[in-house]
Amino acid sequence: MKYLKWLNLIPLIMFFIVDKLRGTLISRYLLIIIVVLGVINMLIAKGVKEYCISSLMLVVSTAAGMILYTYYYYYFVSAGPETPIFGAAIMMVYGFIALAVAAVGTVVVVIKDKKDGKQ
Repeated sequence: MKYLKWLNLIPLIMFFIVDKLRGTLISRYLLIIIVVLGVINMLIAKGVKEYCISSLMLVVSTAAGMILYTYYYYYFVSAGPETPIFGAAIMMVYGFIALAVAAVGTVVVVIKDKKDGKQ
């Protein structure tokens, strides 16, 4: 159970995998993976502190994965001037989704903790 929080590092490599398999970066599967990881964090968290650390890991790995993918694409695939702008826009979309999932999960974990009488 304690290693489940390391699943939050999946977004570091998922952009490369989906691009190689599907040929596109905008995919509903990536959004589903981020939402599922957020729900898993919510279910396995023993407290608000643990949940916030796991959610922060998910958000940071999503942003870092997109930055790494944009860097790779710009320097090794296409050095077009629009590549960094497009990468930043896609990173904001996935980052906002991850932040929204983290915010909703934080509310749920706080309510769950209050109901259990931990605070």
